[in-house]
Amino acid sequence: MNTFASTYYDKNVAQWIDLFNSDTWRESTAQWIDSACEAYGIKRTAPPQFAPAQLHQIQASVKTDAADLIFTANAPGLAAEPAITVTAGQFLPDRVVVPLAVDRSAGYMLSPDFGHSLADLGDSVEHWEMAMASLGSFQVALMGHEDEFFDSGVTVVDPQFLPEQFEQALMMHVSLPPEHPLHIDGAHADHLAGHIDELSRACSILHDGPVPLSLEHGNFDLSQVVVPGQAGEHGRILNLSSAHWAHPFSSLNVALQAMTEAWDCDTNDERIMQVLFSYLDQFAAYGTADELYELIDPACLVAPLSQHETWLRLLLDADDDKLREYAPAVLGTLDLA
Repeated sequence: MNTFASTYYDKNVAQWIDLFNSDTWRESTAQWIDSACEAYGIKRTAPPQFAPAQLHQIQASVKTDAADLIFTANAPGLAAEPAITVTAGQFLPDRVVVPLAVDRSAGYMLSPDFGHSLADLGDSVEHWEMAMASLGSFQVALMGHEDEFFDSGVTVVDPQFLPEQFEQALMMHVSLPPEHPLHIDGAHADHLAGHIDELSRACSILHDGPVPLSLEHGNFDLSQVVVPGQAGEHGRILNLSSAHWAHPFSSLNVALQAMTEAWDCDTNDERIMQVLFSYLDQFAAYGTADELYELIDPACLVAPLSQHETWLRLLLDADDDKLREYAPAVLGTLDLA
């Protein structure tokens, strides 16, 4: 932890967003795209159309003489996404958008454009049921492949070790210099540590429960599922850059927040219960939906700790301005109240 904290503080690397916006990078990216297309006997017919660069990635639509493609470049801390997607595609090629070309070291991938996500269709119960059933069946099918995903760059977040890792995270933040944007003082750390008993209980429930670890999405909502081509099919899962090998039900945390906000309701709302049971039905081999429902609250309680790990990877090379901008979000993941 001390080595990490020192490295974290001393980094002074140019922002990747500035790189993404530079003419030089975009010209070299167009050349990379052209080389990838050439391998398939197709040609680009227009300049890549870049969307605004975001903290975690930049994307561009690519017109070719065969089909529309999507180019993605991830931030350095999330550069494993192409490898993770390829690994998922080895097991479930019809459930992810398998890239046509990747550069694992740079975090680049060029993929088919499968069109709209479920978010484009609106926040209906039906669309959320489709999304959550797609995710649940995806996670069940990937169980048992921890080694392959670990090799692709997925971090393991095992509930049985989370209480100790939580305490280590607090120590890391306390050990940062007081002027560092992610520093917390001892009093704040003691306040956050007051949740350790609740965290330990939640972790014990998950560790002792019947559901194995799998790929936890990390940022799941309707925008992460491609609209299925035919009725009755599951959608393809998108954007695995924030994924962890963890308790799969932790993926419900962001989804529940999205639903309660969209519908202005609490998690006991009949519509949300309907969506949750569509998800839990995918795990029927591990218990009834009523039995598995008891694991949702513990899984959602621990979910922010995976997000904390993602934030640290994402901001590892960030300058102080970016650290200050995102410090509330990073430190908020440690407040388990």
